Amino acid sequence: MSRTATQQSAAEIFEQRGARAALLASRNETSRDPLEFAADLSRVQAACCERLRQAALTGRLADDLDLLLPLLDPMLRVIATRSEQAEEHLDDDPQTRRTRLHVYWAGDANDYDFRALLQPYASVLRSRTITPDRVHKRGHCPFCGGAAWIGARRQQPEAESGFRFLQCSLCALEWNISRIHCPSCFEEDPYKLPQFQSDAHPNVRIEACETCRRYVKSIDLTQDARPIPAVDDLLSLSMDLWAAEEGFSRIEPGIAGI
Repeated sequence: MSRTATQQSAAEIFEQRGARAALLASRNETSRDPLEFAADLSRVQAACCERLRQAALTGRLADDLDLLLPLLDPMLRVIATRSEQAEEHLDDDPQTRRTRLHVYWAGDANDYDFRALLQPYASVLRSRTITPDRVHKRGHCPFCGGAAWIGARRQQPEAESGFRFLQCSLCALEWNISRIHCPSCFEEDPYKLPQFQSDAHPNVRIEACETCRRYVKSIDLTQDARPIPAVDDLLSLSMDLWAAEEGFSRIEPGIAGI
């Protein structure tokens, strides 16, 4: 596997997500609500990145929490507009909040709210090449150990149909993987790795696995490089609902928690 190079700062990643989400929200009535949420969340995450950009971070969450904790409430307030659980978290005392962050960071919980809170921190660590103290599991992000939440096919000179990449749900790193490979259970039998498409979203694929019944959604950027996969994902949530009805579960929810 090879990592894609990036020249973006952590804040720029979230700023671009926010701008793309706002643009798409103005053009898509049916997806406006999740897109407006993504725009609001991305903006406060970008602000958090700016505050952390020159902070004395170590990559050890226990040591960095005093710098991170004062920055969390603006993100939680945005998340609380869609999540009753996040609204309850606004009343957490500092020790409870520390514990919840540690539990997620240790990989012992699948918590959408705290993933969103830690995304700026993980992205800043990556932009500054500060190694995070997280367990790295096979199939997860080679930098921070986060799970893949979206895939993309990007044009490369040496590949006629483009390369397949996964994007980390935590630090936003993209890494190249085999086109015939399940990121969840590592199945490589092409007959057990069906792909599903919809006429309504021709550039989107559900890349599923019959062995583990998991899937990742993939955005084809070989013909149009403008989409930002983590944001444009929200235009095709109907495909996620269809996949759930067929008995597949997404490896990692997207920005809207689906």
